[in-house]
Amino acid sequence: MHPTLSAIGLGALLAAAPASRAGEASCWVYFGTSATDARRGIYLSRLDEGSGALSPPARAADKSDSVFFAFSPDKRHLYALAEVPGPEGRPEEAVETYAVDAASGRLTGVGERVAGGPEACHISVDPSGRCILTANYDGHYVEVFPVMADATVGPRSCLVRHSGSGPNPSRQESAHPHSINVDPSGRFAVVADLGLDRLFVYRLDAARGTLSPNDPPFARVAPGAGPRHFAFHPDGRHAFVINEMGGSITAFNWDPARGVLAPCQTVPILRKDYVGLNTSAEVVIGASGRFVYGSNRGDDSIVVLAFDPATGDLRFVQRMADGVRVPRNYAIDPSGRWLVCANLKADTATVYRIDAGTGRLTLAGSIDVPEPLCVRFLQN
Repeated sequence: MHPTLSAIGLGALLAAAPASRAGEASCWVYFGTSATDARRGIYLSRLDEGSGALSPPARAADKSDSVFFAFSPDKRHLYALAEVPGPEGRPEEAVETYAVDAASGRLTGVGERVAGGPEACHISVDPSGRCILTANYDGHYVEVFPVMADATVGPRSCLVRHSGSGPNPSRQESAHPHSINVDPSGRFAVVADLGLDRLFVYRLDAARGTLSPNDPPFARVAPGAGPRHFAFHPDGRHAFVINEMGGSITAFNWDPARGVLAPCQTVPILRKDYVGLNTSAEVVIGASGRFVYGSNRGDDSIVVLAFDPATGDLRFVQRMADGVRVPRNYAIDPSGRWLVCANLKADTATVYRIDAGTGRLTLAGSIDVPEPLCVRFLQN
């Protein structure tokens, strides 16, 4: 079992971290996990942005099934999805609030909002920091919670249910909202619904904590594609969704004034000779905006695609399989030089060097993390 951060102390964590090169920065890396046993919680490591080395992780928060989390815009608070015991011992959804000490990486619990119902699968914070948004896969709805004056999460202010089904009866028997992302302006929220093969666009009123359908209310992907996670391009005029069931990534033009998604290309990221079950998981945009990264679970790999904003075209660059095993989530560090991947079934986090010119990945190292699901960075 990994020690808690309070038990080992900041000094021990920093002593365990590799020494940084002169003048090189470092950042904190937080890992959400699905562990429900003695290993449960959120873990903290330090990334040396010069060498790509990760320090051995310490547990920063002790909460069961801390699957996904997001920082407030000012990085002073972290909001995490978790499970808490409900009636008759059944787990229920909760949103945990932690105060963040950027100097030490320490998390201090300051609030818990028990929402009831099944645990949500994705969480985001609007750019103004006034509300928290979650997507609930099993509950078939999305939610909004206000952020209170003390930075804790208030009672739910909005719940929008999705209904319908898709062509795959085993996976699309009902709606399954899988992610919710707020656009850079804070005016719109995009929900990828795996069960309905739609990207719903809602108008967000952050002051009131409400969602209302945009016009048009959604964009479609191919029947049976199963859209999962979504990301905006840094230019604010493009966006991408990874299709879990279709093994593909769809690129969109995004109209930031009207909140309209227009698909421009879908490319496969699953190799043609793969036989067996595969579910694609995460899509991340490189810091330069020139490269898009998508992951496969089954055909365990991270695929690198080049992106041309002028044409909207995606082009295959690389398939990275070294150290990858069920890559549920990954992220790129603030320097743009390193990609850190959470390998759920390997109980590891792997680090890859990013070639700035080609976008290609090279395996640089690995640490042990129990059942990692989410990766987020904080500059210290």
